[in-house]
Amino acid sequence: MKDLKKTLYLGLGLGVKLIAGLFAVKLCAQLLGPEAFGVTGQLGSLLSVVSLLAGAGVSVGMTKVYAGAEFPPESRPDWIRAARWIALGSAGLLSVLFLLASGWVSEQLFNGNEHSHWLLGGLVLGTLPVAFAGIGQGKINGSHRDDLYALSIALGSALGLLGLWGLGRYLGPTGALLGMIWLVVAQALVMNLFGARIGRTPASSATAAATATIPELKSKARFLLGYGMLSIAAGAIIPIVYIFIRLLVQEHNGDRIFGLWQASLRISEAYNQLPLMLLSVVLFARFASSAAEPLNLEQVRKTYLFIAAMMAGIAGFVYLTRPYWIELVFTSDFAPMEAFVPWQLAGDSLKILSYVGTTILAARGAVKLCIYGELLQGVLLGASSLLLVPQFPVHGMFYAYVLSYAIYFAATATTLLRTKR
Repeated sequence: MKDLKKTLYLGLGLGVKLIAGLFAVKLCAQLLGPEAFGVTGQLGSLLSVVSLLAGAGVSVGMTKVYAGAEFPPESRPDWIRAARWIALGSAGLLSVLFLLASGWVSEQLFNGNEHSHWLLGGLVLGTLPVAFAGIGQGKINGSHRDDLYALSIALGSALGLLGLWGLGRYLGPTGALLGMIWLVVAQALVMNLFGARIGRTPASSATAAATATIPELKSKARFLLGYGMLSIAAGAIIPIVYIFIRLLVQEHNGDRIFGLWQASLRISEAYNQLPLMLLSVVLFARFASSAAEPLNLEQVRKTYLFIAAMMAGIAGFVYLTRPYWIELVFTSDFAPMEAFVPWQLAGDSLKILSYVGTTILAARGAVKLCIYGELLQGVLLGASSLLLVPQFPVHGMFYAYVLSYAIYFAATATTLLRTKR
């Protein structure tokens, strides 16, 4: 019941975010059509990479610091200092990498779009606010302020939606793509503002508390980067793998099938936000707070059952209403994607269930184990795609998706049960 209440509460904030995301999909579908819609997938992957790499994944480490009883509150200013240096350095490094790879990104990922330099500029400018948003998110999640998290999502998405509408209206297809970038930046800016409300202290008190030496700050930075590597492995490896899978699918299936596949992924991102938010915001903090105790297998079982029931409900609704939301969210030109929906739902259900195991393991401190697992996930998805996409036109990418996450789910569940402590 407690998980259900939290899920419903977070769902209120998530609703606005979903509306904003679906509006972006609708606008891009109308302006680009199925043949050119695939570029939104590549841009979405780059935004995911920015969200993780720009802050070096500090949100997970800050959640652990604010949720764990072993971290005294008076040490938090020093943790924040270490996190800020990480965010600043990683944002600068990622901006340089984008500039160095600008030619390849423009030609290969944006299909040589004449306005691709605007998209690259938007990505570079967005790295800094997105990087610092990880600190605010970690503070909010670790403090169990689900109300603040939901409100920040709602306001950030509303602000992003306003900018998205204006850019799409006045700049056309390029404006719609820039609006996708602004949507992420707006959510990051608001998350920063709300995160600053957690543990706010007078300037004199904060200065007195922040007494860590340089070696101590380096030690804290290494701790945060350790958890950050898990976040990067979990969130950035798969988008990077998908960038190359998309190039493979486009080569073997053409632009239209590629665009329809990307449309199914965009819908997948929308309905998966609720279970993913529940895992990262509620369940990670809960299992982190009891990490010093033996693993409660009954609690683990209930968590799996709860997430499985949630995914069954989502899958049933999405499958039964697929003709209606395809018309509503996209256009009639996207009707053939209806055949892709069952495969997408099957793979998504296995993926979310596998993330239950990695979330619990990460919350209990098994960071290296989770990193190895996420690397395995990327290898599975990439290798199966290389094997199946050329052999099975149209459906090869879905066969690879389901097979990869079936293996990964079995691996994560088995590992969790064998490492109970």
